[in-house]
Amino acid sequence: MYSILLLIFLTLFTGFTNAASSVSKDVNVNVFIVKNSNSSELSIEADKSMFTAMYDTKNQSFSDLDMGFTISSPATNNKDYEIELMGSDHQCDGDPLAVITRFDDDPFVVDNVTPAMSFQTTKNGLRTSQHKFTLIYPTLAQTDSEQVCNGTLSVYARLKI
Repeated sequence: MYSILLLIFLTLFTGFTNAASSVSKDVNVNVFIVKNSNSSELSIEADKSMFTAMYDTKNQSFSDLDMGFTISSPATNNKDYEIELMGSDHQCDGDPLAVITRFDDDPFVVDNVTPAMSFQTTKNGLRTSQHKFTLIYPTLAQTDSEQVCNGTLSVYARLKI
């Protein structure tokens, strides 16, 4: 049996056109945590609500984007947990964008599940672990008109019961 939480990172970045060097565009990341019960056994919190992706005109790509988050559980809980990548969908102007996803610096594709992990630290009555997803963008040529790009990263975290 699992206690399940769903973490969805939604990225949205718009508009990049020819420029002299680097262009900074905000990437709005919304995090939705969906529980299948009212359990207080597991929680997920993103390190921040907005991440910034830098577009490098020389490399014709966005720089890698790290999205950190914390998994927490009450200190009385001695169970391990798993993380599963449920979806990673990205596009620009309606065309699929082949974004590479890494979990804690290791390749991680849709339907991958981590081995059971133990919490790293205990503080203030909570056992916690820090993690990150990294998005690695492909070459994305500049155009004379604005491009609209967006994507989602859907993640399940669950306690091993």
